[in-house]
Amino acid sequence: MGYISNEPKTFINIKLTDVGRRQLSLGNLRFINAVISDREINYGIDRDENYNIENNRILSPVDVEPNFSINFDGTDAIPLQGNQIVSAKQFATGTTGSFGFFSGTTNLSGNTFVDTSKTLGVNTISYSTSSIDGSNVITLDSNIPNDYFPNVGELVFIPWEPIQNSGQTYMNYAVDIDNPTVSLFYRVADVDSTASTITLDRPIPDFGGISTPQTINTYFYPFDGVETFYGTAATVDPQVWNMNIIRTQSVIGTDLASPDYTYYGSIEYNGTKTYLGFTDNIEALGVIHYTNAFTGNTYAEQLVEKTVRVDLPYVMWHNIPVDNGEGLNYGLTLYDAFGETQLDSASNTTFRDLRDGVSENSTIVGRIYHKLKILVITDQELLTALTYKSNRNYTLPPLQLNLSSTPKFPLSTSQASGFTKANKTYFVTYVSESEPTYTPGVSFGYPKTLHCGYVKRIDGAVDDFGNSQYLSATFPTNSFPYLRSSANMDASSPFSGTGWNSNKIQLLVSEQDLVEDQEIQISDIPSDSWKLISNVSGNGIYTGDTTDLTINPNKLNGYQFIISQNDYDSGSTYVLDTIFTDYDTVSNTGLTFGHESFVYGNIKSDILATTFKTVITSFAENDSYNSSLNSTYDNENDINTYITEVGILDGENNLVAVGKPTYPIKKNEGRFLTFQLQIDF
Repeated sequence: MGYISNEPKTFINIKLTDVGRRQLSLGNLRFINAVISDREINYGIDRDENYNIENNRILSPVDVEPNFSINFDGTDAIPLQGNQIVSAKQFATGTTGSFGFFSGTTNLSGNTFVDTSKTLGVNTISYSTSSIDGSNVITLDSNIPNDYFPNVGELVFIPWEPIQNSGQTYMNYAVDIDNPTVSLFYRVADVDSTASTITLDRPIPDFGGISTPQTINTYFYPFDGVETFYGTAATVDPQVWNMNIIRTQSVIGTDLASPDYTYYGSIEYNGTKTYLGFTDNIEALGVIHYTNAFTGNTYAEQLVEKTVRVDLPYVMWHNIPVDNGEGLNYGLTLYDAFGETQLDSASNTTFRDLRDGVSENSTIVGRIYHKLKILVITDQELLTALTYKSNRNYTLPPLQLNLSSTPKFPLSTSQASGFTKANKTYFVTYVSESEPTYTPGVSFGYPKTLHCGYVKRIDGAVDDFGNSQYLSATFPTNSFPYLRSSANMDASSPFSGTGWNSNKIQLLVSEQDLVEDQEIQISDIPSDSWKLISNVSGNGIYTGDTTDLTINPNKLNGYQFIISQNDYDSGSTYVLDTIFTDYDTVSNTGLTFGHESFVYGNIKSDILATTFKTVITSFAENDSYNSSLNSTYDNENDINTYITEVGILDGENNLVAVGKPTYPIKKNEGRFLTFQLQIDF
């Protein structure tokens, strides 16, 4: 039992009693009558006029308040009628911090740091002692304070530094935004503490075993730990967001011998995809939600429109206003500021587009359902960059498809047959490859990566003479800001050691029958129906000019693929490399698609709380309640009564709510009092 906080003026503090809360839980809570009491008054204390009862303090209302059902003067309870009970809706807004895995400011300011309080621990890799040779094994250092050695099954994030960055050492946990490099998540498959080595779920880069003085950080995180490790408040300030990348179809290139989508992580969220109205026609859906049940109501009841910001510091996004090959700052920021609020008829709530900017020209990458406090990523390439198994944190641009009546010069129609047919439709994407081992000016030595997540479609056609058309594919202007030419990989270049490189771009095509009155969707395409296009009589592969050691982004951007029937026929079936498909479905070790469980970034938003206020009005008229049954009251000597409680009764005279003022409220024949009791729900 406590006292109501001292306030500069009298107010009434009201709360539901245990009986009232039980009735509320049963759906039976009703406010029928009001009753007033003076049971906390000793009228005899001021008859010598040395003390003023109005200075008394009133106890705070408690859950199990002793029942009373008549007024202190002996009259019956006061019926509550008409507009004496009304409901009002009120809003309160606030701003959250930028919560997630990073501290400092934003990813564009240069002051972003990995928040090590959200990690299991940190260690380092020194290239002089750990051979970065394309194997699955790395050697951890033990020369930093509080260095961490992981357990099997944990995640490790490694921001790699290629050989060209020789001598660079990162020890302050900063995100070096002007040094964009391939940064990847792995899962620890085995540990050898005696040798300080850990085995990862798939190969690391192959820097040729070259020993350099580089030292890089490794950050360890719990696997699938948002609801457990972070959700139980086991860390300091654990406000991190879940992200589940849901796939309800197998990834392109999955053959019948590999685990299909039913074995993917996050498959248990497939109902969320349906709930939000997304069908299987969208290959992957990234659902971002807040599931930290033990950290308080951080985000209140909903997010405020046009205030949401998502920072992803380690993403190299292709859609930035930078010339080919000259992107030097990485990190992607997403907003909901531009556009109109729309209604989602499936979930019956509103959403706004999530974009990579705040203008009409910005690209839509997803949605924000503010009332549900859910963000979704629909952009398939962004999801690919956020997928651990993709082996890349950079995105690739979409293809632009057209039909051509002639093959690639210098071929003629007599040398190469047209490809597309009027009764067929074609789905097209591509894969980028580089040499697997570091070679100066040729390759950074990063391992294989997943194909482009953008799949384009075009229906086949014939010309006026009935001849099959050729399939043409190009790229949008300036769509390779982080792709490095051999010149920009040179040690003298300001871009040396940054970005990514490619030695081969190869088209992938799936040819499907057009069925009358049926719309063919990507969900209808078997994952093993894709072909890698060859260069027999046309060009399904681009490897750069003969003078290029690696593909020049400007030349690639200006290149036109034109595919003939010969190219398609001589192509081979596209099968995902085992580094993408290896997964023990029995012991659930390693990583597979969908095993992402958190957003490796920060989210900031204003928040909105809605309160429904019940206002109960009761009156103490001037000719009422001017005497009392209180044992200390004296009819001859006491000219005032004092009100210390206003009770609310249900239809069975149960005390379901009680309100108490800070100080006693004086009542006499000259005072007509109105009480307004407000209960928030």
